Amino acid sequence: MQANFNGDRMENEKPQTTKTPETSYSHIMRYTGVFGGVQGLKTFVSMVRNKLTTHLLGSVGFGLISVYNTISEFIVRCSNFGLPLNATRVTSELYEAGSQEDISHLVCVIRTWALWTAVFASLVCLLLSPLLSYFFFDYDYSRYGEVLLLIPIVCSLLVAEAECAILKGLRRLKRVAAIESISAFTTLLLTVPFYFLWGIHGVIVGLIVSTLAACAVHLSFSVSVIPYRVKPFSRQIFLEGFPMIRRGLPYVLAGIANAGAAMVVLGIIKHHGMLSNVGYYKAGFAIMAAFAGFVYTSLESDYYPRLSSVSHDASRFNRVVNQQAQVSMMLITPFLILLLLAMPWVIRLLYEPDFLVLLGMMFCAAYYVFLRSMMLPVAYLSLAKGDSMVYLIMEVLSDIVLVGSMWYFYTRFGMIGAGLSLSLTALYDLVCSVSLYGVLYGCRLTRTLWLQGATQCACLSLAVLGCFQSDPWIKYPLVLLALLLSGACSWRVLRDKIRKKPEYYTQASSGGA
Repeated sequence: MQANFNGDRMENEKPQTTKTPETSYSHIMRYTGVFGGVQGLKTFVSMVRNKLTTHLLGSVGFGLISVYNTISEFIVRCSNFGLPLNATRVTSELYEAGSQEDISHLVCVIRTWALWTAVFASLVCLLLSPLLSYFFFDYDYSRYGEVLLLIPIVCSLLVAEAECAILKGLRRLKRVAAIESISAFTTLLLTVPFYFLWGIHGVIVGLIVSTLAACAVHLSFSVSVIPYRVKPFSRQIFLEGFPMIRRGLPYVLAGIANAGAAMVVLGIIKHHGMLSNVGYYKAGFAIMAAFAGFVYTSLESDYYPRLSSVSHDASRFNRVVNQQAQVSMMLITPFLILLLLAMPWVIRLLYEPDFLVLLGMMFCAAYYVFLRSMMLPVAYLSLAKGDSMVYLIMEVLSDIVLVGSMWYFYTRFGMIGAGLSLSLTALYDLVCSVSLYGVLYGCRLTRTLWLQGATQCACLSLAVLGCFQSDPWIKYPLVLLALLLSGACSWRVLRDKIRKKPEYYTQASSGGA
C-alpha cells in the first residue's frame, strides 16, 4: 500500500524482501555532504552577520545579543521536555509501518504538545523574569521586561523545533536542508536592517522578527507535507502525547547538567588562570564545534531517524551504527589534520594574534573531535531506543569526568591541559558507551572499524607530533605525510564501500533480519 502526502511518495508497508536505505554508504556520504554544506553556509552567514553586528553595534550590542540568545536557549531547553527528540523517534518508527492516517494523527499530537510547551515556556518567562534578569544582567532585577519580550522568540523556537522533528522523522531531509539554509539568510536580512536603523534599541525587535520569520519558514515546508491540525483541548490527544513528555524530562535534566558543567569548567579556568583564558577556551571550543559540525550535523538530521526506525532489530541497527561511525571517522580525520596544519592562519583570520596561545590546546584537543566521530553514532542508541534515563546517567557521568579532568589537567598544564581534558573525556565517553550499550543493546563495533580507527589515530598522532615542532623543516613534512596517509586510507575505504553492490535484507515473517 502506498500513501501520498501531497505528491511526496512514502512507502508504508514493506515487502518481505526490500532494499533498505540504511545499507547504502552513498546515502550516508550524500547527506553528510548535504548537511555539511548547509553547516558551512550557516557558518559563513553567521560570520557575515557577526561582522556587521560588531560594526553597527560594537562589543556592547554584540554582548547583548549573546545574552538574549542565551536566555532564550535556556528557557527552550527547560521547556521542550525533549519533545523534538522523541517526536523524531516515534515518527520515524511509525514511518516504517504506519498508515497515512496513523502518521497524520501522530503529527497532530506532536503539534498540539508543541503548543502546550510554548504556553509553559511563556509561564516560565513570566514567573522567572526577575530572577533571569538578576543573573544575566549583572544582578539587576529591573530588566525583567526585556526577558518578557523574549516570549515570542521562545514560542517560535519551540514550534519550529517540533516541525523540523516531524520532517526528520518522515525523512524529508531535502526540506530540512532547505529550511536551515533559508532561515540562515532570513536571520541575516531581518536583523541587520534593525541594527542599522535603530542601533542597540533594534536588537530585540530584530531578534523577534527574524525568529518569527524562521518559524514561518518551518511551517511552510511542513504543512505542505501534512496539513496543520491541532487539538489543544482534547483529553485523548493530551494522554497520547504525555508519554513523550514523561520520557523527555531526563533530556531536560541532562541539558541542565551540561550547562552546569560548562559553567563549572569556565569557573575553574577563571579561578586558576586569567580571565582572558576563559575567552581563549571558549574561542577554541567554538572552532572545534564549527569544524565538527560539518560532519556531525547529519547525525541528528539523517542518522538519528534511520537508527530509530531499526531500533528494534539488533542486526540492522548494528549495521547502521558501524556504517555511520566508519563514514564519520574516515571523513573527519584527514580534514582534521588539514585544520591542524592551517590552525595558525585560522586563528589569525577569526581572532586577534594574541589568541595564538590556543595552539597547544587545539593540538591536544584534536583527539576530542576524532574520538567523538566514533562515539556519537554509538551514543545515539539510547536516544533511538527512548531510554532517557540511560541517556541522563551517561551525560551526568561524562560531565563529572570533564569537570574532574579539567580541574586536574588545567591546574597543572594550563591551556594545553584543557585540551588534554577534552580528549580524555571523549575517550571515556567512547569506552563507556561501547561497553554499556554492548551489554544493554548488543551493540558491537566491528574489528575492521577498530583497526581502521587505530590507523587513522596513528596518522592523527603523527600530525599532532609535527604541529608541536618549532622547526618548519620537521613540522610540515610530518604533517603532510600524516595528511597523505590519512587521506589515502579514507579514499580507499570509502571508494570500495560506495562501489560495493547494495546489500539486501530478507525479513522473515516475524520481522527479523
